[in-house]
Amino acid sequence: MENKIEYKILDDKIIVYFYGELSCSNVVKYRSLLNSILDKGNGSVYFDFSHTSFIDSSGIGLVLGRYNQLVNDHRKLFLANLTKTSYKVFELSGMFELMDYVEGVKE
Repeated sequence: MENKIEYKILDDKIIVYFYGELSCSNVVKYRSLLNSILDKGNGSVYFDFSHTSFIDSSGIGLVLGRYNQLVNDHRKLFLANLTKTSYKVFELSGMFELMDYVEGVKE
């Protein structure tokens, strides 16, 4: 599976879809791309991981950095559709104490 990001803007929310791996090999590229995507709206942001096969600590750091960016703008970040393994990684890292998890994103 190709590593890429796609997004949709629906009403006041942005849905970001991650494909493939979210790891140290692509986090630098994704960081600037996500910054420009998040600047396109003022509402909540949903990160959808339904097409993500692997997330390492760099990926967790990327998500945490975007969370901090959104909190500074008084916006919310939601995580959606994590695999069982990825869910456990986010849970152990304490991410769910900062942001909410949703089973799906209603478009």
